[in-house]
Amino acid sequence: MMEHMKYFILILFLNNLFANLIDYHEGNLLFCLDKSEPVIDFSITTKSDSEAKKTLVDFFHAVSENYSVKPWLKAATNDDSSGDIFLNRIYKVSFKNIDRQNLSDIKNQLNNFSFIYHVEYDYLRVPTYIPNDSRYNQQWFISKIQSDHAWDFWDINGGDIPGSKDILLASVDTGVDWNHSDLIDNIWQNLGEDADGDGRTLEFINGQWVFDPDDLNNIDDDNWDNNPNTYIDDLIGWDPAGLNGIDDNDPNPPGTWGWSHGTHVAGILAATTDNNKGVASTCFNCGILSVKVSDDNQSEVYITDGYDGILYAAKVGYYRTDRGFSIINNSWGGGSFNVFEQATIDVAHNDYKAVILAASGNDHIDSAHYPSSYEHVISVTATNSSERVNWATYHESVDLASPGENIESTVIQNNPNNENNAYSSWSGTSMASPAAASVIGLLSSYNPTWDNEQLTTMILATSDPITNSINSNYLDGKIGQGRVDALRALATPLFPKIELAEIDYQLINGDDSIIDAGETLNLTTILYNDPDWGSASNPTIELNCDSQYFAINNAIQNIDNINPGDVFLNFENPFIIEVASNTPQGTYDFELFITANETEYATYESQSTISLEIRSTLSNNIDLTNIFHISDPYPNPFNPSTEISFNLEKNSNVKIEIYSLNGKLIDIIEDSDLLVGNHTYSWEADNLSNGIYFIKYLIGSNIQTQKITLLK
Repeated sequence: MMEHMKYFILILFLNNLFANLIDYHEGNLLFCLDKSEPVIDFSITTKSDSEAKKTLVDFFHAVSENYSVKPWLKAATNDDSSGDIFLNRIYKVSFKNIDRQNLSDIKNQLNNFSFIYHVEYDYLRVPTYIPNDSRYNQQWFISKIQSDHAWDFWDINGGDIPGSKDILLASVDTGVDWNHSDLIDNIWQNLGEDADGDGRTLEFINGQWVFDPDDLNNIDDDNWDNNPNTYIDDLIGWDPAGLNGIDDNDPNPPGTWGWSHGTHVAGILAATTDNNKGVASTCFNCGILSVKVSDDNQSEVYITDGYDGILYAAKVGYYRTDRGFSIINNSWGGGSFNVFEQATIDVAHNDYKAVILAASGNDHIDSAHYPSSYEHVISVTATNSSERVNWATYHESVDLASPGENIESTVIQNNPNNENNAYSSWSGTSMASPAAASVIGLLSSYNPTWDNEQLTTMILATSDPITNSINSNYLDGKIGQGRVDALRALATPLFPKIELAEIDYQLINGDDSIIDAGETLNLTTILYNDPDWGSASNPTIELNCDSQYFAINNAIQNIDNINPGDVFLNFENPFIIEVASNTPQGTYDFELFITANETEYATYESQSTISLEIRSTLSNNIDLTNIFHISDPYPNPFNPSTEISFNLEKNSNVKIEIYSLNGKLIDIIEDSDLLVGNHTYSWEADNLSNGIYFIKYLIGSNIQTQKITLLK
């Protein structure tokens, strides 16, 4: 009865916590300096301090005598930026005894400083699990997502083991009980910090696992961030939150059951499998990176340093693994968008190639949730054994569903000698997200050359659809592409990545390069398959338009296979578009659909939009030879510049414009009155992409066009 009561109290606590998800840390603000400003060290005062620093210090002193300012992300450097946001210029200022209204006023005032780019609240981020007291003797989700069948791709009995310690699955969470007997064998060891060169950073001494004493030399031996004063002796991970915000090298949580969230997540990510004890994990033998992001000095477990943890985990994967990236799980979050958080995600994904997943939340409402709703994050909602989404958050930003109800995994060991208390069955999107992350780890093990974009594409494309016969219609488009499926993911070859590189058209019955109502044109598409992706097998292209004014002949075409790095041009078999004579002037969108690689598991699909500008009436043929003469642009094709020349037979008002193929105005070369004679202009296109462009001459009341092609 007491055990049940403990879980019940924890559930009540978490439910109360979720009621305040949109809240923020009282007294805290995040601000980012303009990119033109130097980095500020608020810990010291010198005669050379910038005006921005002096102004801020005076302002903070005026607001409160008790405040502190420190970098928001310790892992950030000057190379970490997203647009105008430089992560090393983001600071957290903390005030004592400041109420919400005053904090709002301070936020508004800071935003008015010219040297500050942006100011944000420091939003609360909390674990999103709902644990319960149910225990099962089996992990039902393993077979539901077909991990057991996916393992058949390895000859396990012959010693071929799935996974690799080089595949790094990061639990950015409340810490990991890395001494846990079912986790210790898969705990990642940072051999860059192996000072004594014995091939390990953990030792089994006096019946327990400890940091290798000979590696604790108080030196940042690997120094991957080029700062010898950071991440000293990070032998197995890092604790950005530490105690009272002071980071340290031990990501072990406080030894109480209520801190087990990160340990439970770690077991789902990569508990040691096939070791005759405890639970299994889909990823079997992948490495666990523990990044503790909850301050020890909390009566309530909040995520205090989640984004510092994400950046650290991303950099570790980038610098310290042969893979060159990490798979980062974040089973926490809250409401309200934060530009600094998005910027951190951008850097982790774009610069450090991380695969980032996050739990969608546990409120059964249609709502954004962060970090899961940020760009470059795989948002994971939860299903039960019947495929239902009953209590999890749903939203258009959700990408994927995964089992999240009654998931058995590891928890903090209250008694190292009693394994019965080292496991528990919990429910929440917190469990669903690492279950999906573990599948991505297995997929990376099977396809060791795939990068973050390829892994993400394939895990989403091969998900198993969840039908509306089980889930209500209101969930359409809001629970992701389907439930994660390990077998489908491994059984499906790498998709192609086909881009619409260029289009061209030829008027069959026109007298210039402009499409008029009543004309017919042949439309040619040029398709390019990325060399780092798979072959397009048995591809089909289809052109559609919703407008009643167009008839498309030869709209569906079966085309030749497109190998990686190859180009396909349907010049010999173009789309034929008939434009009705009563077509109003305007721009019309055509959709090009590409399908390929159809298998029992998945089909490659892509869609591109082609825009064509139509004039409302047929143009009149006018003899312009006695007014002006236009030379052919030279060179054409060109890179990056071409010369535009013409001769005027009389003084004229001249306007020369450059348009894209879809009718967008790109540049104005000339717009003035010109004298009789020859005129030559050089047009530079360094910042434009390959393609076809049009030069439009408006000379007096006359119009003429020329087609040019940019090839870089």
